Amino acid sequence: MSSSSFPVFSICRGFAIEAEYQDPILEDYRGNPLIEALPPVWDEATVVQKLVSKPRFQPYERELPTHLKLHCVQRIGRDLFQPMSRHLELEQNLSRLIRDGYVGRNPLTPNYAFRARRDTFELITKGITEGYPVNNPTSSGFALVGISGIGKSSSIMRILSLYPQVILHSKYQESNLSLYQIVWIKMDCPHDGSIRGLCLNFFLAVDSLVGTQYYKKHASGRKTVDELLPIMAQVAAVHCIGVLVIDEIQNLIEAKVGAASKMLNFFVQMVNTIGLPVVLVGTFKAMPILNGEFRNARRATGQGDMIWDRLKNNEEWIWLLQGLWKYQWTQDKAELTQEIIDIMYEESQGITDIVIKLFMLSQWRAIDKELSCVTPQLITSIAKDRLQLLQPALKALKSGDPRKISAFGDVYSSVNIDDELKQIEHKYKQEERLEMIRQELGFNPLDETRKVIEKWLVDAGFANELAEKAAAKVVVDFGNQLEEIDYNQEALKVVLEMLKHETKEPSRTQNDKKKRKKSVPVDIDDLRFIVEQGKKLNLSPYEALKKAQYIKDPKEFLN
Repeated sequence: MSSSSFPVFSICRGFAIEAEYQDPILEDYRGNPLIEALPPVWDEATVVQKLVSKPRFQPYERELPTHLKLHCVQRIGRDLFQPMSRHLELEQNLSRLIRDGYVGRNPLTPNYAFRARRDTFELITKGITEGYPVNNPTSSGFALVGISGIGKSSSIMRILSLYPQVILHSKYQESNLSLYQIVWIKMDCPHDGSIRGLCLNFFLAVDSLVGTQYYKKHASGRKTVDELLPIMAQVAAVHCIGVLVIDEIQNLIEAKVGAASKMLNFFVQMVNTIGLPVVLVGTFKAMPILNGEFRNARRATGQGDMIWDRLKNNEEWIWLLQGLWKYQWTQDKAELTQEIIDIMYEESQGITDIVIKLFMLSQWRAIDKELSCVTPQLITSIAKDRLQLLQPALKALKSGDPRKISAFGDVYSSVNIDDELKQIEHKYKQEERLEMIRQELGFNPLDETRKVIEKWLVDAGFANELAEKAAAKVVVDFGNQLEEIDYNQEALKVVLEMLKHETKEPSRTQNDKKKRKKSVPVDIDDLRFIVEQGKKLNLSPYEALKKAQYIKDPKEFLN
């Protein structure tokens, strides 16, 4: 078989460096050049700074011609990456996984190089693992499974890119060490689930990284899958591969009968014999595939599988939109209101890829039609016109009906992840990480809340200066309790208290003062005051009193 007769699948590329060794701090990592040549173990704050990516944006670009502004919007999809709690968890998992996998594979161990080059083939084919220089490997890898479009592949690639892909070792301390260390390989599972295709794609990846000729040597012969798999393991051992990431694992569904089981069993063998961690990435379609020996093998590791479902309409969803909303090239900048937050969620169902595309499409439409800014109506129109192919799946998600959702395997999870204790623990961990991310990126949620309160008071007809003082006082008085109170009503009380102590009315034009002949009640419980405030918000007296809970539902006390 010629090399040209076999398709080349997706292979992700990183960067190569010469080894520079540093103290890994932890004693069990010391003395291992494979670990000491890696970057340091980062804390979460450092990871945030390394992961975040912000598109270029200058306010003057809003004045550029239309055809240029359309290109500016494209930066959002290309350059924006907003770190969230799940990304920090994934980085920690991979950081531990790579280092733990290298603990038992120190190339300075006596006879390691000889055994890795000569005996791996025999050990794999015969299933003999006793005496191999891997001392009780504990890293077995994990599975990252989630809804399509949630950012699994892009996130794991972004984290892997923090590590060099190839490290050239020449001398460690006083010892000569000639070694090409491949820290990670990420590739896609062939679309037809072919194990032979996966093996040959692996050889291509290694050849492109270190200049070997494994593909030329093994693709041209008539080697069977049973012969290729052990060779693949041998290559992984020789080049000290740190982690093997197989994406699109759901493609194994298309494999021949028994092929999926054979491939997963082989991954388990590589873990057990050479200690190579394997990470499988796929959509919810992959769940049935993972219910076998690979799942049983993963139970021994402390990493735990990761399930990435769609985001919920909560604080983390707002955090994502706040990051998006900074980049607007329309004539005016649209405010991120609660209405827009809810509509964006309704039309994207918390799927990050869709919400980013929806925001970009809305800006393009606004710029092209010379609209001043993005509006809720425009977002709804764009979702209907430009996301037609996604509408069946989105409608199924909106319905909440498991039977309808199950028709779309990529968006359905049959895994029960609603365990109460896990949910509570995850919630608090997520909140802690989100607060740390905000601090690292210079975001102040209290300042944002102050602006919301201030705008609400100004819209209600109060002077800017008065609204600013009242909003600031509420933020100072209540601080972290703002989520638990109706801060707009508290701000209204502060305004009324300020008005009571003033000897004259808040700043208004002289004409307004002359027109006001009758006094206006300032007691918050005065029905006249409620009606007056309702007028400023375009509410009828009935609607204002009902909103203030003075008018009740007549059916409230019926059984």
